[in-house]
Amino acid sequence: MSSIQLSEELLLDIQKTLVSHDPNAQEMGVAIQYLAAISGLLVANFKSHDIEQKKHLLQQLYGFAEHVMSDNTKREEEAASSSASNDDAFGIWKPE
Repeated sequence: MSSIQLSEELLLDIQKTLVSHDPNAQEMGVAIQYLAAISGLLVANFKSHDIEQKKHLLQQLYGFAEHVMSDNTKREEEAASSSASNDDAFGIWKPE
């Protein structure tokens, strides 16, 4: 697969497009269902692939999506723990 660039702006633009077609897509769960259905539809339209190749591609896409989710979750957790530990060390203690 080629290199792709994800950004907050891209995610918001995609969700805005989904919401323009279905206001329920404002909910993240509905938006994710649309994206999964779109992925399935795009793979189904791969005319040069047979059904087994399409299933294999979907498995690869699932693995890729799982990797992106895990990587971003790990980064968020590291950022949260790093800022939490910085908050704990901030300030000067003065006895009463």
